[in-house]
Amino acid sequence: MASTTAAMHLFADAEIRMREHDPDVDTDLFVDLAEPVAGQATAFIPLGNFRRFAALYMTSVGTGGLTKFAIQAATSVAGAGAVDVATHAVGSIPNAVGDFLVLECNIEQVREVLATATHIGVLINLVTSTDEGVCTFIRAEPVYKVAGLTADYVS
Repeated sequence: MASTTAAMHLFADAEIRMREHDPDVDTDLFVDLAEPVAGQATAFIPLGNFRRFAALYMTSVGTGGLTKFAIQAATSVAGAGAVDVATHAVGSIPNAVGDFLVLECNIEQVREVLATATHIGVLINLVTSTDEGVCTFIRAEPVYKVAGLTADYVS
């Protein structure tokens, strides 16, 4: 029997987004982190009042892997002035289904590289245009905890 207590601990302290990354190109491309809206892509999301950020990338199709995986800061939702905050040295290429990389940074690192940053995003460069992956992005440690930062998404 499941617990009768409805508690929200982790999801009041973190917003977790998971996105498929199937760009059909082999160049630098930002992961669309916004909630899906027909005909609208949003590469960057607001820093909000969060203090910690993490990105995870998992290969789901293909064997090429990736050449760049970075968390970037910018001054707009469109990625104006984007700069790397944290990059993953891709020594062992995640080129098999299920291989994954992890990356994190905090607000102090964001402010160090771009003092005027208002938005944050993830940049991935796949080796081949037929590769695909899944990106999970986490904004955590909000100044003020709020229930329901993470919710189900079903299209």
